[in-house]
Amino acid sequence: MLEEDKVYTFSGGRLKAANMQYNTCKSSFECTFDQNAEIHLVEDTGEIVQQNYEFVNISQLESIEAGKFVDIIGVIKNASEAMTLTSKRTGKELLKAELVVGDDSGAEVTCTVWGEKAKTAAQEMSANPVVSFRRARVGDYGGRTLSSNQYQIQPRVPETQRILNWWNAGGSSSTARSLSSTGGGGGRFPTFEERKPVSAIKTEQLGYTSAEKPDYISFKGTFSFLKSDKEGGAWYTACPRSEEPCKNRYKVNQQSDGLYYCEKCNESFPNCIRKFIFSGTFSDDTSTSWVSLFNEQAETLFQGMTANQMWETMESGTNGQDDYDNLFKRSNFTDWILNCKVKQEMMNDEMRIKTSITSLHPIDYAKEGRSLFNSLITMQQ
Repeated sequence: MLEEDKVYTFSGGRLKAANMQYNTCKSSFECTFDQNAEIHLVEDTGEIVQQNYEFVNISQLESIEAGKFVDIIGVIKNASEAMTLTSKRTGKELLKAELVVGDDSGAEVTCTVWGEKAKTAAQEMSANPVVSFRRARVGDYGGRTLSSNQYQIQPRVPETQRILNWWNAGGSSSTARSLSSTGGGGGRFPTFEERKPVSAIKTEQLGYTSAEKPDYISFKGTFSFLKSDKEGGAWYTACPRSEEPCKNRYKVNQQSDGLYYCEKCNESFPNCIRKFIFSGTFSDDTSTSWVSLFNEQAETLFQGMTANQMWETMESGTNGQDDYDNLFKRSNFTDWILNCKVKQEMMNDEMRIKTSITSLHPIDYAKEGRSLFNSLITMQQ
């Protein structure tokens, strides 16, 4: 019955002090309505203000404590497609999309939207609209980030015109300072200005600063080699239990009785779940680097093909090995934009630098061409 932007009368509710830990409104009180409530749709006379904001500039977010709530308004510079992740707390699958929001303060930030909003974000915000976010939660994972499902596209507030004027007067081609570390936001599409050449891994000594804290980098290039010759397939066998403590992550080993034993949950299962894990080389015109691919990234590379599906294909037909080899051949020498994590790891009793892909994105050549053109114009100015 209840819809956004409609006006209703409510009666029969109970008033209590607000729990500000979970309540994103600024009121000190909140109302609870149960089965005895009376709710009626009424005509919107325009007397009620649709939304009140207390906007802060994006550049101010660095000085705002994580966990606080803010209102911001800016242009959506990029909107990722919806992606699925598993909640570490509940084990449930969640949908999210990541938006890069910029304003005339010279800064930009990643804002995550969830659920149904994530499904439509890429389509709704593909034309760089001005969007206002109300009570967005400030996070500090990977620099500064935001999270909010309360937003309006092209809101009817004076600040909308100010942001539009800035964007049309050159803001669209200006270089912004990102408050969100590349890769820290998971699958966020890196902006053109954030990317670096592959050679930066060595020239900037990425991964050497700390054995605990990784560095992040984004670059565009081509897979020049994919290592597919692992015995049994380019995957590992994982526990089929989707609940805690395993959640399909921990490796299982097949015993002599044919069952798969998981040390984590101390149980045996008649089957397992296979998950991709392999490495390859990624190149641009400056250098080549070994990179590691894990399950979600490999599925993106293989256009949705899962390790279980590939294993079933190999087991079921006489051409299984050829199908497996062709999957890697088709994906080799393809162009991508990568977000990577660079970190020191102990390998064979030796400390080495490992580059792992956190997300990869196909190249939109039309958009890439526009970005290159804008970059050349900026350099000439």
